Amino acid sequence: PTQARAEWVIANPPSGSFELDYGDATTLEHWTWCDALFMAPPVYMKLYNITGDKKFIRFMDKEYKATYNYLFDKEDNLFYRDHRYFTMKEANGAKVFWGRGNGWVLGGLVELLRELPAKSKYRPFYQDLFQKLCRRIAPLQNKDGFWHASLLDPASYPSPETSCSGFFVYALAYGINEGLLPKEEFMPVVEKGWQALV
Repeated sequence: PTQARAEWVIANPPSGSFELDYGDATTLEHWTWCDALFMAPPVYMKLYNITGDKKFIRFMDKEYKATYNYLFDKEDNLFYRDHRYFTMKEANGAKVFWGRGNGWVLGGLVELLRELPAKSKYRPFYQDLFQKLCRRIAPLQNKDGFWHASLLDPASYPSPETSCSGFFVYALAYGINEGLLPKEEFMPVVEKGWQALV
């Protein structure tokens, strides 16, 4: 059933707007909110590896890059949750980047990198994005080891955000273990985050 559904989606490609509106189901056809980059792309990637059918990886890559081009802020190297946040500001004047949303993206990238062969022509984009996000996320860790709901205005959301912290520790540890991130730079961040979560 999973394969049949994915094949139906590919045969009936998304045509809705990227401006997410929960009252309009067509705006849920594309991956119009950053959490979706955890939910959908790894499924298509795994189906490609199971079946060998390139339509799955081609569709995944096309849709992923469409979402990246729409929701990724190339100045701040973070993902907006969805288009409604483009013009919002935090109390400190910073842009609104949701901790858990960026956690979903990094977690999804780990799942993609686990499946993408080292010599795949598709791999460089996802590996580069993974490394870029990790480098951006690591210095946003708070002194207590946690990250917060708002990545650029933690003072306005003082409660620790364990879900994004869990995702970030997971992704950073994966990066170290796979040789994608320098251990001496990122291991202290992982250890501090892990201790906070424990």
